[in-house]
Amino acid sequence: MSALAVKVESVPQLVPSQLTLRDQSCRPKFSNDRFAYFSYDANSCGTTRKFYDGVMMYQNEIILGNGQGKGQGKTGVATLPLDPAYRVTVSCFYTINDTQTIAFFTKPRENEPLPETGFGELHVVLRLALDGSYNKFYAEEDYPVVQYLRSPLFFEVELLQSTDPQIELVLENCWATLKQDRSSTPRWDLIVDGCVNPEDYYETIFHPVSPGEVPYPSHMKRFEIKMFTFVQDGVMLKDQIYLHCDAVLCDADQNDGICKRLCPSPIPLKTGKKVRRDTTDQIQKAQLSTGKILFA
Repeated sequence: MSALAVKVESVPQLVPSQLTLRDQSCRPKFSNDRFAYFSYDANSCGTTRKFYDGVMMYQNEIILGNGQGKGQGKTGVATLPLDPAYRVTVSCFYTINDTQTIAFFTKPRENEPLPETGFGELHVVLRLALDGSYNKFYAEEDYPVVQYLRSPLFFEVELLQSTDPQIELVLENCWATLKQDRSSTPRWDLIVDGCVNPEDYYETIFHPVSPGEVPYPSHMKRFEIKMFTFVQDGVMLKDQIYLHCDAVLCDADQNDGICKRLCPSPIPLKTGKKVRRDTTDQIQKAQLSTGKILFA
């Protein structure tokens, strides 16, 4: 229940902060020199409840507290209490066992509501796992990482901080280069337009992320490649590679472009590339990059 007591001319000396409810320990929640505001539970502060004619009534009073209604004799001794100089009765009525019918109608929107533009940062990371369990990862200070030729490399790309289940992380392109510069050549494409490079199908493998592993599986992609080196004209160019990826964040309901890319059948294709990768003992596009990976 809430009530507002206002200072009146008949009680010019009234100080609103000194007003109380029947229970004099219940004082205003707020007051100034003009009014006092009370807010209290219906079963507290001396509130009474009565039933009559199908109505339930809660009632309380706002009065002067702390004996301000008592008079004093000529000797200065307090006499019997007088009626309060200020009294406001507060009542709330509720109909018992009554059903109210409310009529309403709907009006279709002329236009769909537009979402408000927000600002923030989303962080995407590319990490190299120690093994296929994806439980431990190489830290920045662990690079360069040394791996044997054809040994598996397990990569994980994850969207951090977001809790939106409607966002899906998509790997648009992933490739390897000899140099740290992601635009340098030669390069070898591993993932192209969201799909495994057909020429590389038997070496690049996507690993599914199950709901039981992470809170938002759609925020993560995992894939595996075999350690390789670049060769040109039968000569190994260098014993190192860098891996780079372009990641795209999609709405789960988006059905165009890279967000709903359908990959073709995994049939290896032959091309005339002069620079190729060698995965045997013989010679044979958020922007993310790993550190240097060397082969032993």
